Amino acid sequence: MVFDPMSYGRLYLLGDAAHIVPPMSAKGIHLALHDTDLFAHAIIARTEKGDSSLLANYSSAALRHVWNYQAFAAWITDLMHNSGDTSYEGEFRKKTARAEIERMFTSPTANKLFDELTAGTN
Repeated sequence: MVFDPMSYGRLYLLGDAAHIVPPMSAKGIHLALHDTDLFAHAIIARTEKGDSSLLANYSSAALRHVWNYQAFAAWITDLMHNSGDTSYEGEFRKKTARAEIERMFTSPTANKLFDELTAGTN
């Protein structure tokens, strides 16, 4: 679930109030901290410099990051479920999911992207 926009008037949503991710992705706190960082910088700019542009753009800036990690969360959750349980989507999907997991550990390019997404640096 993602609320879009993440603001309305003077109401701003952050973290789980704005978006929820599957627990398997372990991105809930990451997204909450990212939202908080964006919002804190926006509040500081508004109170110290009178600049409300960051507040005005908070939702769109946060949502770019949120959707990137929503895609990762959906992908990793499906991948893990499919790789072990044929009742979920069948034997073919189990084999392709296991091939994807193997690629993450054998391909430097795939491993780098997975590392970035897992660490939250992508």
